[in-house]
Amino acid sequence: DDDDDDDDDDATTTFQEDDNDNENSVIVPKRFDVVGDIAILHSIPEDKQIYNNLFEMGNMLLKRNKHIKVVVVRSNNLTGTERSPGEEGMKIIAGVQRSPLITSHMEYGIKCVVDLNHTFFSPRMGPERLRICQQVARGERILALFCGVGMDAMQIVSRTEATVLAIELNPIAHQCALRGLRMLAHNKAVKCPNAVERLSFLHGDALEIMSGLEPKSFDRILAPRPKEGNMDGDLGMGDAGVEFLRALLPLMKDQGECHWYDFAADWEFPDCNRTKRTIEGVCKEFGMQMEVIHVAKVGSVAKRQLRVCMDFRVRVP
Repeated sequence: DDDDDDDDDDATTTFQEDDNDNENSVIVPKRFDVVGDIAILHSIPEDKQIYNNLFEMGNMLLKRNKHIKVVVVRSNNLTGTERSPGEEGMKIIAGVQRSPLITSHMEYGIKCVVDLNHTFFSPRMGPERLRICQQVARGERILALFCGVGMDAMQIVSRTEATVLAIELNPIAHQCALRGLRMLAHNKAVKCPNAVERLSFLHGDALEIMSGLEPKSFDRILAPRPKEGNMDGDLGMGDAGVEFLRALLPLMKDQGECHWYDFAADWEFPDCNRTKRTIEGVCKEFGMQMEVIHVAKVGSVAKRQLRVCMDFRVRVP
């Protein structure tokens, strides 16, 4: 299993020769992701020897990892607002023929349901989800935007005594989240009482739903906004998420904290001044002040392009 902190968008699978049997050496993947019982190889290099060996490779992975039941190759980049590979984006090279590719994934004792064809989920974000949980105080009211299959929200209510409202646009991810919530109700690993009662999943457009929420009502907001393709990053021409900031900032209480996920070039980290200027600019529109608490590197989305999280606190007039 790959421990590298690259995000899935740039997780190129690398290979090494397996020399256990010199006469029939098979090239085996050195780096891959595991979601539930599915192993995912990313961005296979255009190498004829590797391509011809794909099925052998897949079977080798199954043999070496008893908990893996399916091996797939992701053959395209994540597209659309749903950030999912689609029906054609995952090719099964070994194991059970499963369609759609649905599995349940365990992270620090909490299970979520993932449809790999139609949702975005990165197992590499596990440590980041834990980092957020460690900052939550008892009794907080939290808004989790773009919540996907719901792992972030479920980790928070399982580990803290906060109340979470989680929003997701993708209907399949929303259904996965509801299934995860049902599993959470029977999970003996959950330490905090009434976890399920403190979590609500809403299906719909985050901007529309936020416009109907009570102002100054959240202590903490998680905003892992989707990447706008080439519009994002240091060379992007997009609005850098300004529209979402304008919708979420009025919902924050005085001294509330936001975890704002953005895309930056490696040279911009750790200061990420462009991100900071964007947030400051929108805060000024509302007469707010902001201070940066911390900037974390949470993944890599392309060569020298990072996914970062800027934790900031607001002063509300």
